[in-house]
Amino acid sequence: MRGFIKAELFYLKKDLAFKSINAVFVLACALLMVIFGNKGGYGLTSPLEPLRIAVSFSLFLYFIMPMHACFFATEGFEHGSIQNIIASGQRRSGYFLGKFVLEVLAILWWLVLFFGIFYIFYITAALVTGSHIGNGSTKEDFIKAGTAIGLNLLYLSAYAAVIMMLGIMIRKAAPAVVAAFFFIFGNMLLTGYLNESSSAFLRTVSDYSLMTQIMKFSGMYVLNSQQIGLSGPDDYAQVVLIPLVVIAVCLSAAVIFLEKKDIHI
Repeated sequence: MRGFIKAELFYLKKDLAFKSINAVFVLACALLMVIFGNKGGYGLTSPLEPLRIAVSFSLFLYFIMPMHACFFATEGFEHGSIQNIIASGQRRSGYFLGKFVLEVLAILWWLVLFFGIFYIFYITAALVTGSHIGNGSTKEDFIKAGTAIGLNLLYLSAYAAVIMMLGIMIRKAAPAVVAAFFFIFGNMLLTGYLNESSSAFLRTVSDYSLMTQIMKFSGMYVLNSQQIGLSGPDDYAQVVLIPLVVIAVCLSAAVIFLEKKDIHI
C-alpha cells in the first residue's frame, strides 16, 4: 500500500491537470484581489481579514477542484495501469482508497495555495498602497476563516468521493467529466430552485444538499430575502455530518463495485 501511494504521489506531482489547477489558482487569486481592491480599496480591519474575504470566493473552488478527481479516478483505466497494479498484489479496495486519500491531500494543498496566495497578494497590495491595516477583529476573522477552510476541505472531499465513485463506475474520463458536471450543477439547482418550493419534500432535499450547506458556512445562502448561516450546535452538527455520510456511502459503493466487476481496459 505504501509503495502504491508513493508511486501515485509521484504521478500526481507530474500530472498536467494538477499543475494546471495550481496555475489557475495563482491567476485567479491575483484577479480576485485586483477586482476586490479596485471596488473597495485595500484597507483592512485586521491582518487576517483577507482570509475572511477569500471565504466568500470559496464557491469558485467547487467548479475546478472536483474535475481533477475525474481524471485521477479514471487514469488507471484509460492508460491500462490498473491491471498491472492489481496483478502486482495491490488490493482493489486499497487502490481506490489510496487514490482517494491522495486526492484529499491534493485538495488540502489547493486550499492552502488558494487562501495563502490570496492572503499574500492582498497584504502586499495593502502595504504597497499604504492602506490602513487595523487590529479590530483578528480573533473573529481567524475563527471564521479557520472554520470555513476546514469545512471546505470536508465538502471538497465529499465532492471528490462522489465524482471518484462515478469515475470508477464509468471508467472513461470524458463521460465521467460529463457526469461530474451534472452532479455539480445539479447540486446548484437543488439549492437555487428547490429551497422555496411549495413541496415540503423538495425543500427538505434542498436543505440537506451539499451546496446548501456550503453556501451557509460561506455566508452566501439567502432564503426569503434573508441571509441564513450557521447559528447553533445543531447547525454545525448537520453541516459536518452530511458530508461524512456522503463520503462513507460513496467510498463503500465504489469499493464494492470495483471488487465485483471485472477490469476491462
